[in-house]
Amino acid sequence: MTDKKNNMKVKNIVALGALLLSFTMMSQQTSERAVGDFNEIKVYDLIEVNLIKSNENKVLVKGDNVDDLQVVNRNGTLRIKMALNKKFHGENTFVEVYFKEIDLIDANEGAKITVNETLTQNSITLKAQEGAQIKVGLDVRRVDSRSVTGGIIEASGTTKNLNVVLTTGGIFGGKSLQSEDANVKITAAGEAEVYASEIVDVHMRIGGDVLIYGNPKEVKQNTFAGGRVKVMN
Repeated sequence: MTDKKNNMKVKNIVALGALLLSFTMMSQQTSERAVGDFNEIKVYDLIEVNLIKSNENKVLVKGDNVDDLQVVNRNGTLRIKMALNKKFHGENTFVEVYFKEIDLIDANEGAKITVNETLTQNSITLKAQEGAQIKVGLDVRRVDSRSVTGGIIEASGTTKNLNVVLTTGGIFGGKSLQSEDANVKITAAGEAEVYASEIVDVHMRIGGDVLIYGNPKEVKQNTFAGGRVKVMN
């Protein structure tokens, strides 16, 4: 009698395990979306995105809430966000975006965007706000970067011209992005690390920190109401 009870317990445990595995697999689905041509991307709602250079444009979605992810291409701007009833619940949803061309990368509302390989092109625009993050390697002639409300942009590689705008706590980590000329504008606090070999021009209003690497030939400063500019050895 005891053996029968033990066998029943084992069967129940196995059945329960299979049921839980089934639920897990259902909750962590994979979905592929065709999106058409785009050259700009905007991501919201804590979603994590890997950008992958490819010969086709498509989106691969993994993790939780796959069916609640909205992918909309409007006039070449790809917007990735959660459905309204799942807003700000994209932290367990992971997206791979395969792209042919990209000119603008825009992260919002705590989203994280990572470019998996060095972008080699003429120019790029980077934007991060509301605590969102961008991490990218670059081989370009011009970078325009804008971080506001706690947005973080980390860039490495090389560029000829670098333009950085920071507002209300934006952060730019560009110590590993080697430029010739760098322009930095900070309003109402922000933190910037820039590397330049020729000229760095800093305009700062109401606080901020700028650390300069690369031993540039000339550093220009225009500050009002606090802030720090430091040339690092």
